[in-house]
Amino acid sequence: MPVKLCNVPDHVRQMSLSHGFYDDFQGFVTLSSVPEYTVVTAVDGTVLIGDSKGGQITIASATATVGDNEDCYLAREPEAFLIADQQPIEFEISAKYSEVSTNTPNIIFGLTDGVAANLLVNDGAGPKTGGDFFAFYKKDGSLNWWIGYNVNGGTQVAVELLTTTTLTKQTYVGASTTFKRFNIEIIPKNTTQCDVIFSIDGVAVYNATDVVYTSCTDMQAVAGCKNGTTTACSLVVDYWWCYQNRV
Repeated sequence: MPVKLCNVPDHVRQMSLSHGFYDDFQGFVTLSSVPEYTVVTAVDGTVLIGDSKGGQITIASATATVGDNEDCYLAREPEAFLIADQQPIEFEISAKYSEVSTNTPNIIFGLTDGVAANLLVNDGAGPKTGGDFFAFYKKDGSLNWWIGYNVNGGTQVAVELLTTTTLTKQTYVGASTTFKRFNIEIIPKNTTQCDVIFSIDGVAVYNATDVVYTSCTDMQAVAGCKNGTTTACSLVVDYWWCYQNRV
């Protein structure tokens, strides 16, 4: 009788080639952190799962008496993504939010190091000015999406997605009643530089080229919001994922 080999599914053999996560938020624990996640809030922001098709979470900046510039973030643990040659990273999220108080919500999602309160700076100043991040964001005082990135020790890049700045020559308004897919692909070209492609609903909208990444530290996935007035804002996420080549 011939010797039988283990019938390992093909997808299992492929899994060792990359690392990362995919989450539809099935069974997410409300109001608290769980082993895979940390909920970061300075006051009383929350992350709640709703009884909705496919599993969705709502990240709310505040719940009780609302003060200006209250925030809440969901951070995927640990900081497991580090840019390296031949190890591209791809992040995607399906999300939406509404202008609860017109022109005031601050929203962010992408990859960053050191998730903490005030990741979004007060009074519509955008993401933090230090550390590392690659993100889509929207800020108090603007209705449109922005892309931004910073590598520790460098100058932060911030671009509003307008007809004059996007690859598609379109303006991308932030608020939406339907979910949109946001994708960030970090493609190392050598041991010092990478290109970063920002896409919405499968269409590339901005391409950052020759970004020097040598001083970049480990990053983690993050999504969150900060209200820009005394009206709480929220971000609804349907799913998100991030993967990187292991070798």
